Amino acid sequence: MRDVSGLIQRIGGQGHGVLEAADGTRAYVPYTLPGERVAARIKPAKHKTAHGDGEMAELIEIEAASPERIEPPCGHFHACGGCNLQHWQQESYAVWKRGRLVSALTRRDWSHEQAEAIVQPLLPIPPQTRRRAEFAARRVGKKLLLGFHEAESRRIVDLAECSVLRPELLKPLPRLREMLSLLIEDGRGLDIKLTLAENGIDALFTGPLKLDAGARQDLAMLAAELGIMRLCHRGGQDQQPEILAQTAAPRIKFGSIAVTLPPGGFLQATAEAEAAMAAALIGALPAPSGLRLADLFAGCGAFALRLAAAKHEVLACDADGPAINALTAAANAQQLAGQVRAERRDLERRPLLGAELKKLDAVLLDPPRAGARAQAAALAEAVKAKAAPPLVLMAACDPNSFARDARLLVEAGYRLETAQPIDQFLWTPHLELVAVFRRG
Repeated sequence: MRDVSGLIQRIGGQGHGVLEAADGTRAYVPYTLPGERVAARIKPAKHKTAHGDGEMAELIEIEAASPERIEPPCGHFHACGGCNLQHWQQESYAVWKRGRLVSALTRRDWSHEQAEAIVQPLLPIPPQTRRRAEFAARRVGKKLLLGFHEAESRRIVDLAECSVLRPELLKPLPRLREMLSLLIEDGRGLDIKLTLAENGIDALFTGPLKLDAGARQDLAMLAAELGIMRLCHRGGQDQQPEILAQTAAPRIKFGSIAVTLPPGGFLQATAEAEAAMAAALIGALPAPSGLRLADLFAGCGAFALRLAAAKHEVLACDADGPAINALTAAANAQQLAGQVRAERRDLERRPLLGAELKKLDAVLLDPPRAGARAQAAALAEAVKAKAAPPLVLMAACDPNSFARDARLLVEAGYRLETAQPIDQFLWTPHLELVAVFRRG
């Protein structure tokens, strides 16, 4: 390891300050800001950045601080691996985060002026609104550590506070530590996913637990005490969850329609961001009702059910069987079966093609972080065959995969009309967005 010093030039894509040292070294230094003069220590080669264009470093000292530096709100700042930009004044942080989408587009051959015109101002989401969290737990001796991982480490920060989570998700942690310390063997770990539903907490434990009859009874009593509506367990990610306790089905409302979440089911991180995304996407439709739409990567129906309630005809597809079952059950309960047709479908292996696309007025895409390359390519081919819908709406959680898919659509003849960045993942480099593509 060696030490370097110099001026932080900018913030890189992962939220780390970029230091250009006098000896030509480019170092990425977490917890720094543009304009700060810092001393840093280069980490071993295994910590090289994903782009391979610099060295990861740890901050030794801030020799001259930026006037934009503020006091971070969370006591776990620096230790916890999330929220690594809490120390930046909001206005500059928002400019940087919006700029991540502008930069992603310019790397895919939009001019800077075009990208600036397309990308709207960042839509902020308030702190303490995140309604789901995935905690790590590990027993060390008689103590159970429960929280998030440290930055670039498997060590666990024993969580006492969090500035992004809904407070209801923090309240169960002390009692969970007490109980799980008796059910996890020394040195073993557990993943804990908590989701705040409309009527309480849904909990899913993944990993080895000592579950005899007494332990099961104790967990059921603990769930009732903590307001956990449903408590499930599975030994590994590839196993089906077993319900250990349930007093009610965890419900989430998508607009006015209640959905029973499957155990561990996907949900947008905040209700506020989900509502903003739905409003932007539905607001871009050319008619208030009566359109033929496809909602692809539909999950449990956050958008499809809203569209069906607005009297559109919706084909909803997702590879997740439990999610499609939950969507179908919710539609049937609301007498929307005639408006929604739900299909389990792996859209990377079997995207909608020309014959199916030709029937549609619009396609809505909400892919995972890897994007929707196969479906974007299928839409591009459908344009050549004069079978593509005139409108494509996209929700995305990664600017780079979005820009790649957007380039495929634009080269085929769509126009990227607008893109709205949404700060769903506050104080992190992760960015949510919704975009509108039109033909003609």
